[in-house]
Amino acid sequence: MGVDTTEQLPSIGIARRDHARLERLADDAVKERHPVGRFLMSEVRRAVVFDANQVPDGTVCLNEWVTYRVDGGRQSESRILVCPHDLRNGLMELSVLSPLGAALLGMSVGQRMKFFSIEGGLHSVIVEGVLAPAGAPVLFPLQARGIVDRASASSRGPDDDGPEAA
Repeated sequence: MGVDTTEQLPSIGIARRDHARLERLADDAVKERHPVGRFLMSEVRRAVVFDANQVPDGTVCLNEWVTYRVDGGRQSESRILVCPHDLRNGLMELSVLSPLGAALLGMSVGQRMKFFSIEGGLHSVIVEGVLAPAGAPVLFPLQARGIVDRASASSRGPDDDGPEAA
């Protein structure tokens, strides 16, 4: 599940906050003989690690949108790159433990990379953008969701008993 070594790999960058998590995920995947484990591990190991505020603009990061085009297709696609256990909506999210997700990780807008599908077919992906596409739902970072939930819970009226347990 590697990449053609005769072609130069694009440089990639990963935020320090995600690096250890991705390394553990890749290590576990290799131990479990997941078909993408070695590919993800090679990507994580070759990445330049940046402090969160130093990640270059236009870099594909975990829990953020990426717009890409596979094999020169007519239409680009946009997804949020997530760890597999955070995957909730396959139409809106893409696992970093998929061949495409591992290939996109850390790339920058305009970069292209070849990758192998689980079935063994050779594909190419180009990053077109890292902003939410027009009409995409507004998403809150995972850390902020708890803050929003607590804020709305404290604003209930005196007659609102809140949710009841089943």
